[in-house]
Amino acid sequence: MDQFGFMVGLEKKEAFEGWFSKVDAKECGLMFSVIWGYTTHEESGHAFIQFTSSLSHETAYISYDLSELWVEEEPFVLHIGKNRLSREGMVLDFHIHGQRIEGQFFFSKLSPIETSFLKPGIMGWLTHFPNECNHGLISMNHGVQGALRIGDRLFPMKEAKGYMEKDWGSSFPKAYVWAQSNDFLEGSVVFSYATVPMLGRHAKGFFLLLQHLGTEYRFSSIEGSRLLHFKVKDKAFVAILKKGPYKVVIKAKQAHPVVLASPDHGEMKAKIKESLDGRLLVKVFLKEQELLFLETDRASIDVHYPLEES
Repeated sequence: MDQFGFMVGLEKKEAFEGWFSKVDAKECGLMFSVIWGYTTHEESGHAFIQFTSSLSHETAYISYDLSELWVEEEPFVLHIGKNRLSREGMVLDFHIHGQRIEGQFFFSKLSPIETSFLKPGIMGWLTHFPNECNHGLISMNHGVQGALRIGDRLFPMKEAKGYMEKDWGSSFPKAYVWAQSNDFLEGSVVFSYATVPMLGRHAKGFFLLLQHLGTEYRFSSIEGSRLLHFKVKDKAFVAILKKGPYKVVIKAKQAHPVVLASPDHGEMKAKIKESLDGRLLVKVFLKEQELLFLETDRASIDVHYPLEES
């Protein structure tokens, strides 16, 4: 199942679909993310670009008429206005706060996750069922070359890192946390824990995907991993996971969070807080022996989890 292409389409009512593309360019002191998406809500349907950068720790939401969204197939290329996203790269061209943002980027050596019929994506067999929110991991880590111009400032990039994922459905989970970073030597990690509707009830589930030196470590509640501990406090969370002889400790704390628009029954009216450069620590133990230690202050982190849910 190719989750990079259209998973919803413009015909489905009160739905959304969004692609998240992040670029971490240490070489020029910049990190930014671009969310490409659309909503088919009957009254407020539109396409959009949501741009966040580490320069000012601000975000901007640019709305487009649905007629300005179109796609090319085989290979899939998403067009929104003058902006373009594909597996090979992206082109940006829009205005925010009176400044023109433009750039062209080329992606190389994408790192998709391992898949099979029973595991077509990170959500496992649940991917085959209708869900309020579906999640797909497109590339855990890839090279990025190009340049971004913000007003009169130019940021050339030769050795930047990229990450891509996407969501689709009708609404984001009512409570969730998420953390991602590929600011490691030969490594990338993403974790999420959420409360989601399932079969008329609300269920809690999680996944952790870690790629390191060619090995994929995968933990998820749908595949039998256990959550030993979880706590949210002051824009931060701690989680401890277990799978067979493996145990993982995750500690995440937001820095400079900004308010992003998110979907609620297909309408982009809800709000979440996300930081581009939060602090993330991941320890992996094998039979009580520390196998991996990853730490960074360049992690994207969402904490949308009421304390009473923790």
